[in-house]
Amino acid sequence: MTDSMNSTRPTGAPKEPAAHSNVAYANPGGIFASCGKSYVEFRRRHAPTVVDYLAHLGPSSARVLDLGCGPGTLALDLAERGMRITGVDASQEMLDEGRTWAMQRGVSEAVEWRCADATTVGQIDGLGTFDGAVIADAFHWFDRQRVLMALDEVVRPGGFVAVVGYRAPETQREWWHPLLVKLREKHLGAADLAGPSTPYVRLEVGHEAMVRASPFNRVSVLRADYRREYTLDELVGLQRTFAYSSAATLGEKQEAFEADLRSTLGILQPSGLFATTLQAAVIVGRRPDSR
Repeated sequence: MTDSMNSTRPTGAPKEPAAHSNVAYANPGGIFASCGKSYVEFRRRHAPTVVDYLAHLGPSSARVLDLGCGPGTLALDLAERGMRITGVDASQEMLDEGRTWAMQRGVSEAVEWRCADATTVGQIDGLGTFDGAVIADAFHWFDRQRVLMALDEVVRPGGFVAVVGYRAPETQREWWHPLLVKLREKHLGAADLAGPSTPYVRLEVGHEAMVRASPFNRVSVLRADYRREYTLDELVGLQRTFAYSSAATLGEKQEAFEADLRSTLGILQPSGLFATTLQAAVIVGRRPDSR
C-alpha cells in the first residue's frame, strides 16, 4: 500500500480543464439497465483497505453522500462501519436492489436512497449537507465538472470528496481483459458501450486532474494493491454487471456471447480459477482552507 500526499493551494478560481473532460449521457438511468441483480451477486466489494481508509476520512457517524451508488456496493460497507449514507443513483432498478441488500445486511436504517442524476444533487429537496461524498467506479459516467460544483453546495466546510477506482490509472488490468474486448467487438461490433446502443465516450482528462481543478483542490491519493479471484461462473456473471456487456446491451446475442466466453476462457485456464492482482486508487479532495 502506498499513500501519496500531494497538496496544492492554488490562488484564485479553479482552473478549467481542457476539452473532452466531461460527458453527459442522455439517459443516465438506462446505462445499467438489467444489471441490478447481477451487480449484487457478481460485483466484488471494495478492498477492505479502501473501505477502512474512507471510513476514517470524516468524523464518527459521519453523514456521507454516495453518488452513483448502484445497489450500495460501497454504501453498505460504509454503513456497517458506522457512517450514515445517502445513496444517489439515476437507476431505480439499482436502488430497489440496494434496499433489499441493505435489509439483508441489517443496515436499512443507516442508508437513505434517492433516485436522481448526480449533477442535480444541489437541487434535491431535503437532501441537506454532508461531511463528505464518495464516488466509486462511477465518475467516468458523470459530467464531472458539474458534479464537483454541485458537491461544493452540499459538502460542509472541512468535508471531503473521494473518488474511488477499483484500478488506478496506468496500472495493469486483469490478464483476461484483452480477450473480453475482442469478444465484445465480435458480438456487438464495439468494445465499449454505455448501455444499449449508446456509444461510450472516452475521457481525455483524468479524475485527479478534474478534482484538482475543482473547489476541492487540496488533494491526496491512496493506492493499495489487492487480489481478486473468480471461478469461471463468477467471471461470466461479472460481465452482466457492465454497461457494455449487460443482458440489455447484448439482447438476443447474450447466449452466444457467454457461450463463446466460457469456451475461450475454459481453454485458456482449464482449472476454471482466475486470479489477478490489481491496484485500487482513492483520490481525496478537500477545499484549500480545510484542516
